[in-house]
Amino acid sequence: MMFLQIIGALIAFLPLVLALIYWRADRETLSAAEFRADSGYQTALLSHGVTAYQSFGPSDGKAVVIVHGGTLGSMAYQGYVPPLVKDGWRVIVYDQYGRGFSDRPSNKLTIDLMRLQLRDLLEYLQIDKVHLFGVSLGGAIIARFAAEHGDRVHSLAYQVPAIKGVEPTMALTLTRLPVLGTFLSRLVGIPAIIARGESFGTENEEARRVVVHFTSQFKVKGTERMMRDMIIGDALSDRMADHEKIASGGMRAQFVYALDDPEIMRADVEAALALYDAPDVHQYTGGHFFSTGRTEELSKKLTAFFRQPQKGIQPGASANFK
Repeated sequence: MMFLQIIGALIAFLPLVLALIYWRADRETLSAAEFRADSGYQTALLSHGVTAYQSFGPSDGKAVVIVHGGTLGSMAYQGYVPPLVKDGWRVIVYDQYGRGFSDRPSNKLTIDLMRLQLRDLLEYLQIDKVHLFGVSLGGAIIARFAAEHGDRVHSLAYQVPAIKGVEPTMALTLTRLPVLGTFLSRLVGIPAIIARGESFGTENEEARRVVVHFTSQFKVKGTERMMRDMIIGDALSDRMADHEKIASGGMRAQFVYALDDPEIMRADVEAALALYDAPDVHQYTGGHFFSTGRTEELSKKLTAFFRQPQKGIQPGASANFK
């Protein structure tokens, strides 16, 4: 009888213990405004919140917008900026909602929220038409954007693009569980994402700066919620229908991917690129982060591709942004 009473007391006490663990594991102490103070980024108040961005190169140059992936923010891709600017491009980098120096709005982090953020930013900057360069999740975002706003896009450059999501790890699977998912997101999912970002490397000062920035962003209120939205929502959903629509309009595309990427399946990438007419294809080895140390080489491939003549009628044509 005493044993059963002890077990009952432990069960009754368990929710309180779990709540205490969950509370103690909360990393978020800063507002987005506090985090981006003195960042050097410019800000644009868009329809869903403040977007932090930087614009480099001639204001009248043809625009290239770099759209970052689901883990590392725009700071990780600034190595592409100097060589592209040197070649005469106007280069825009920005942080997606929920990451980096941008706001964490109350909206769910969906693929269309990210599409609208890109649309609103281009409208704010008064850029009519762009070349888009998207990495990983950024590849899914630019595909979604081009499918809806094809008349605003010169061409698309995909690097290790998410086509049908990513291969789920145990941490991501646990984060997606109903009810327990929120708890496990804080204790398992977010640490796994942080560890993934830290795997970017610290072999030089620039890499160390990116990693410190990446880990520090988890102090911003709302980051955990929006990261979980990205994992359990449609941000990483199947984008093949978008690729079919884009390709049918004759839009030019470049695909740069790793044959040994454990996260983005080679078969998915090749199924998407097979839809396009004569895509510019470059294959590597080195996993999902194969591009580390190859910025100069990849920038030259981007410039060569972007300078090719445009052809075809783009999908999603419209006179204005919708």
